[in-house]
Amino acid sequence: MKLCDTCHEHFNDDTDLCPKDAVRLSDAGKSPFIGKYIEDRYRVLAFLGQGSMGAVFRALDETTDKEMAIKLLHGSRVSDPNSRRRFLREAKTISSLNHPNIVKLFQYGILGDEQPYIVTEFLSGSSLSRRIREHGHVPLDAALPIMRQVLDAVAEAHRAKIIHRDLKPENIVLENSVVKVLDFGVAKMMFDRNEQSGSLTMDGKVCGSPGYMSPEQCRGEELDTRSDVYALGVTIFEMLTGKRPFYADDVMGLMFMHVNRPPPSLNAVRVDLPFPNALEAAVKKALSKSKFDRQSSAEELLEDIEMALSKFQTLQGALPATGWIPFDAQANKAVEISMKDSHNFAMQMATTQSSSSLPVHQTESLSGKKDILTAGSKHRFNVFIFTLVSAVLMFSSLKIVFPEKAPPPLAIAAELADQGKTEEAISMLDKIKRQKLNRQQQEDVDDMLFNMGVRLAQSKDYQSASDALIKVSKNSDHYSKASSLAKRYRKMAQN
Repeated sequence: MKLCDTCHEHFNDDTDLCPKDAVRLSDAGKSPFIGKYIEDRYRVLAFLGQGSMGAVFRALDETTDKEMAIKLLHGSRVSDPNSRRRFLREAKTISSLNHPNIVKLFQYGILGDEQPYIVTEFLSGSSLSRRIREHGHVPLDAALPIMRQVLDAVAEAHRAKIIHRDLKPENIVLENSVVKVLDFGVAKMMFDRNEQSGSLTMDGKVCGSPGYMSPEQCRGEELDTRSDVYALGVTIFEMLTGKRPFYADDVMGLMFMHVNRPPPSLNAVRVDLPFPNALEAAVKKALSKSKFDRQSSAEELLEDIEMALSKFQTLQGALPATGWIPFDAQANKAVEISMKDSHNFAMQMATTQSSSSLPVHQTESLSGKKDILTAGSKHRFNVFIFTLVSAVLMFSSLKIVFPEKAPPPLAIAAELADQGKTEEAISMLDKIKRQKLNRQQQEDVDDMLFNMGVRLAQSKDYQSASDALIKVSKNSDHYSKASSLAKRYRKMAQN
């Protein structure tokens, strides 16, 4: 039997490459469970994959003739009676969850060799992780229904006082238009609580997937729903941008970044994808280092995202079409008000002109030539005043949109970079840095410079990569890494 390490499907021994992923298959041997029965009901058909919690098999429920998924969990944590009781208690609680976006747990127990197992519904869809890998990212319009279903599922668990502890794209399966969240509470079942420290560990290690672990999880502290909120923030960030907020060469370095380093903005990581400011704020709040600064639950995070996107859709229909993207929404609001005032004034003046010119023709025979000249002079004067005031109002609107000292928009620099005009993009970002920026704006510019440098290096344009990285500000969290990379890329460019 051979196994694809990408999709975890099993194939016959005469197959060398996975037909789905075109990667070389590894030898999986033959699992001793294949062909066996569990609880005289579930016949194990095939091995699906191996994870940190145990192995997953496809099985047939011969009482209903339906396919099921059976997770055979590592038994090292249920070797004592207290652990077994805790496992069964947690499994019973999780099996009570009844939500269309949560994979249903049908049965659970402990086999004779102290092997714990759970039986869940079998899913044939692909994971969110695979979709991100294949498409680079999930567009905002397609990501919204996924976010809604995932957050709604986790919110249901939170209301039942259940914490997932291992939320990540691999544990989210897309079954056509339906989203399913896997492994609710499986990690908690296998954790051993240290009553003195309040930490949740397995075999002496902090548990979870390092790329998605909250700062308190990295520190081994007691967890609550806000730890799930952080993991959801990372998952949403990765879904929208195709990248996680933090990467490191080793696990400890990655955990250090979760604990200490502020996350980049969505727009800084994907300069080619404009994200609403309110959505940026919602995701940034979910990724707060302190759990007290985050949304208290998945339900609150969902509310923040729904409100952010609702405002964005409203603004999209209200704002004038323009290439200018200000750093905040205040300019847009001011433009809208000013343009509306200009329009109202123009309509009022036009009405005045019409009403003042009409009597000239009606009274021409009565008032004589002098009255006509007087009316004509007034009409010309009104036109002059109307034109002058309209010009002033229009100029004021333009001053709001293009303030004298306003920095050029990041979107223009991003567009230049996408067009391959690297030098112009770096030059524009350098000009932006010389303007008076607030802290968030400065972070956005530095994030863009750093990510641009990394991408240029990946395309082997080492000189441009060095030029971008060397402009990262000294007070930026990227500065140390950027300086080191800039020196390295400069040497590579010279060679």
